[in-house]
Amino acid sequence: MLTAEDNELICRVGPGTPMGDVMRRYWHPLIISDELPEPDCAPIRARLLGEDLIAFRDTNGDVGLLADSCPHRGASLFFGINQECGLMCIYHGWKFDVNGNCVDMPSDVPGSNFIDKVHATSYPIIESAGVIWAYMGPKEHQPPPPNFVFNNLPADHVIAFRVPIYCNYLQSMEGNIDSTHLGTLHVYHQDKVPADLETDKPGYPSAKFSLYTRAKYRYARVDVQDTDYGFRLIAERPTDAGNKHLRINCFSLPYTSFIASPGMGGGVLIQVPIDDETNQRVGIRYNVNTPFTAAERMSTIQQGALMDPAEPKKRLKRIDNDYMLDRWAQKNTILAGIWPIPEQDYALIETMGPIYDRSKEHLYGGDAAIIRCRQMLLSMVRGFQEGKPLPGLDPAIQTHKIRSEEIIVGPNDDPWLVAADAGETTKRGERLR
Repeated sequence: MLTAEDNELICRVGPGTPMGDVMRRYWHPLIISDELPEPDCAPIRARLLGEDLIAFRDTNGDVGLLADSCPHRGASLFFGINQECGLMCIYHGWKFDVNGNCVDMPSDVPGSNFIDKVHATSYPIIESAGVIWAYMGPKEHQPPPPNFVFNNLPADHVIAFRVPIYCNYLQSMEGNIDSTHLGTLHVYHQDKVPADLETDKPGYPSAKFSLYTRAKYRYARVDVQDTDYGFRLIAERPTDAGNKHLRINCFSLPYTSFIASPGMGGGVLIQVPIDDETNQRVGIRYNVNTPFTAAERMSTIQQGALMDPAEPKKRLKRIDNDYMLDRWAQKNTILAGIWPIPEQDYALIETMGPIYDRSKEHLYGGDAAIIRCRQMLLSMVRGFQEGKPLPGLDPAIQTHKIRSEEIIVGPNDDPWLVAADAGETTKRGERLR
């Protein structure tokens, strides 16, 4: 559990808050590149860390990210016209380029140099892995661009989507590193039937066997090891044949989770704080060796972001319709009674409330990763206030080698030898700080 004070400290992310100041030192995935499909397309609204923003792609294809309010008198630049390498406010015609420079002021008298004194608040952006990333911190502390495995793959090897979640970022993030809920929340009744038992041997099991193992052995031994980028966790379950079924997740500060997946494919869930009480899941799925098919791309996006046709900016399943819970399905097909799988997570984390009071909870051994994550976040904030460097920003960290894993090892094999590619040691539960 956390004290109410510590809970507030790591949940509040707006301008001027301690965690907000910390978050602004990292790159954040803001929108999907396809949301600005072509030069001079319509600008779109965005929100990050409690700030309202406008993103646009100019005539040259470059992306700009400006504060929503025009620096003249505060009118929203969302209504601006995007053309000829700038976004023109329709109130008085002031026009701003992707760097926030005022490049036209037709309503000022001829010969005036006032245009040189005006600058719109703008933020650096990069495009990578099908995502537009933003940096909102001091220019002199801007870190190198993100360099995960998916940032280094061809576009057709990556699928990106984003979806709004109606609660604080920490609730979402903790769900991503919670390995024991898989044995309940995401289980179909049919998963309890033994399947593909011949794959119960060292190596990669079938997907059906993994589901059966998680359904039968709902508990897991969870251990966490600190790394230079955050931590990795290993959830170990027994198998019927006496082997060990491993799920290895890696967590990169401040909020990126590599979800356990077999082999060189995988995915990350990035829980970006929109403000104190909402966040967005930016999901990135990647294949190292092969491109995705069109069908795989469509399926991933549809399941990851199931939006309401009547209100496309809202999720279809949400608290005001009880996530379309099916009570018959709970007892006959799927325990959650909610589909697809991401919606099961959203339902549970959102019904905790906008910001859950963690002083009321009762944590157990299966929550080891959640406990360690909170300790790290608190350490980050307090260390930053004392002038200490923030973790995970050193360009020497081999973030491009971070990988998750789901695999079976033998009864006497050491789980910590698996997926130790990004400079992690092979010692169980080692703490660096």
